[in-house]
Amino acid sequence: MKTLIRTFFSVIAFALAWFGVISYIHTYTTKAESESADKTATMKADIKLFTFKPKSLEVPGGTAVVWTNGDAVDHSVTNGTPEKLGGAFGSGFFNKGQTFSFTFTKAGEYQYFCKKHDFMRGAIKVVPAP
Repeated sequence: MKTLIRTFFSVIAFALAWFGVISYIHTYTTKAESESADKTATMKADIKLFTFKPKSLEVPGGTAVVWTNGDAVDHSVTNGTPEKLGGAFGSGFFNKGQTFSFTFTKAGEYQYFCKKHDFMRGAIKVVPAP
């Protein structure tokens, strides 16, 4: 009977140790993924009074630009110009308080505009990441 009890507690101790290792591995992996995600730079841009603010930005590759609509009407952030769409990104229409985010990974210059108010224009210059 003592052997059976010892075996039972040994199995329980082994299982707890095993789950502790699994928990540690999961925590370590989650922490590493979180740290990697935290390395993404973010730049904020506003849409206020029918204007993109700032009108132009220069960001290193890998930067996410987040536009926040501060107007009481819906707007879009659409790559290209009204005369020639770019196709790299497009938010669709979003309302006051909502955001649109796009991560720029490729160096170059990206013009954008609002599809509803085509006089609203902006530009992002993406430079190689350091």
